[in-house]
Amino acid sequence: MPAEVRPYLVPEAGTVVWQPWMLLDGHEWGPLPDELQGWDPGTDLRVARRVQVDAARFFQETGVELRDVALTVSWTSSTTNMTEAAPSAQFDPAGGAVVDTILVGERVSGVLTLRTTVGLVHPPAGRAVGVAAVPGSVLAEHVQRVVLENVSSMFPVSEIDFSQTRLSPTASWHLETSTDLVASFYGTFRVLINRRDGELSAAVARGARDKRQQALLDELQAGVAGLLVELALHLRDDLADRDEWPPDSVGDVLSRILADVPLSITAPPSPVDLAEFRTQISGAVRRIGKGRVFR
Repeated sequence: MPAEVRPYLVPEAGTVVWQPWMLLDGHEWGPLPDELQGWDPGTDLRVARRVQVDAARFFQETGVELRDVALTVSWTSSTTNMTEAAPSAQFDPAGGAVVDTILVGERVSGVLTLRTTVGLVHPPAGRAVGVAAVPGSVLAEHVQRVVLENVSSMFPVSEIDFSQTRLSPTASWHLETSTDLVASFYGTFRVLINRRDGELSAAVARGARDKRQQALLDELQAGVAGLLVELALHLRDDLADRDEWPPDSVGDVLSRILADVPLSITAPPSPVDLAEFRTQISGAVRRIGKGRVFR
């Protein structure tokens, strides 16, 4: 997507260095991953990052002294659309600033968007043309998204009697989908469980209490994930029309799925390629950790 044009001077690439986000895991800091595997809802997250600015270049390129800006961090949870922020941090004489904050687990879920900005806090002396003058003006920003809950764990699930619908009464489950790429993924995709399959309904409702129930849930997860991969492949050309889709939209989720499971065969396959295509789908699903794993 084209870069946003602001009505004031902004620093060039490389003047502001965004060092990686770090996550405190127990007593050790490590890089914050794009997806937190096994995150428990309600668990607080302590994150920190350092930003380094070349003060001389910053003033030359923006007309703003580093003492007149501050580093700010805010985050938005996709499922609640609530935004919170950490206290701003000042830059030291060497051009460095650090933000160290705790994200309260009860207020975050889904996909977390972390936005780091270098913003004006004091109007600069004098009013030169093209120089930011309104407090709050953002001169530089960096956005990172972190998946706290993956697609399969966030699916709405409903139990119905398939015999009362157009669906096959002997099918165990059905995935409601949409090809509207800007629609909300979690508002349009839903797993329907056939009430007539009592074993699967019980496993979904109570969770895996024995090996058989775990096998049923693994099979369901693999089937849903495989269907999502196939759908993403069918829509590959449409997904490529944009570099970015709205967070948690159908296009956003399917694009991330495609990025995670590159395949050498594209959909729809020819009859000659169908068997190999299905095998690749099965392997791709297991590669992203869905369904039954090898032991």
